[in-house]
Amino acid sequence: MAKENNEFPYETTLKHRTDDTFFNFQNYLLISSKQITKFLYYTPVTPHQVIMFSMLIGILSSLLIIQENKIIVIIGAVLLFYKNVLDKVDGSLARAKNMASRRGRFYDSISDFIVSLSLFTMIGFKLYLVYQSYWVWVICYTALISSMLQCSFFIYYEIAFIKQSGKNTINRLRENITEDDLQNEDKFTILLQRIFQVIYGWQDYLFYKIDLFFLACLDKKFSSADKGDIIDIWYRDKPFLSISSLLCIGTHMFLTALFAVIGKFEYYLVLNLIFLNLLLIFNVFYHYYSVKSKLKKYK
Repeated sequence: MAKENNEFPYETTLKHRTDDTFFNFQNYLLISSKQITKFLYYTPVTPHQVIMFSMLIGILSSLLIIQENKIIVIIGAVLLFYKNVLDKVDGSLARAKNMASRRGRFYDSISDFIVSLSLFTMIGFKLYLVYQSYWVWVICYTALISSMLQCSFFIYYEIAFIKQSGKNTINRLRENITEDDLQNEDKFTILLQRIFQVIYGWQDYLFYKIDLFFLACLDKKFSSADKGDIIDIWYRDKPFLSISSLLCIGTHMFLTALFAVIGKFEYYLVLNLIFLNLLLIFNVFYHYYSVKSKLKKYK
């Protein structure tokens, strides 16, 4: 536990090495996360408690943003924004207090799913009252899956970048339960891992297969290149990662809060289902052709 005379170890709170990072658009949606982390560092508050509080704020905000009273909606939008800030704080606090754990990794992701499910259910309820059509529910839950895929895409490559840069992380590209997990983790953590697999495992597998396909194409096209060089360039393509950061959960929380205040959830759904998915598809191919251009020297 941190003591009051200890200096706040800011660099340890960062996911990436300070000398090797990329421009992450999400950082501009994390106002005051550093200050909150620093304050909590000198308290007995644990990362798991931050995750629980963040989840409760997210659920509460999903109830508030569909109300008719504009002031209540604005309060809900602010709470939703700070739910996203707290998503940053729990991981930063865990690293600062040396309390990062596999259990916390799964707590965090499962709580994000619960909040997202609550948000899209409330949006569906609000729009159903307007349009009186069951298609509203189909569209909203499709948008839920869409947002999950977009976020998982960025997280997959962010984790790959962190690992490739040499910084330690407890996250894996795929969270399959291993023999080491069964031997070293308690039963509740394994249960959380199984729940995580049900929610996110198919998404990680999808991007894993897409990843392997494009890497195989590059390996075949540039057979004279060292495989390690191809992998290093592939996972450390910083412009690609910067664009991908627009797809993360913070973007969805911000847009949901914005259009809640405007009173046009329909606009958010259009952005989610059309524009952000087009951005995802664009980025998949941009990544391939960007790395391909960098490997031309091996031809």
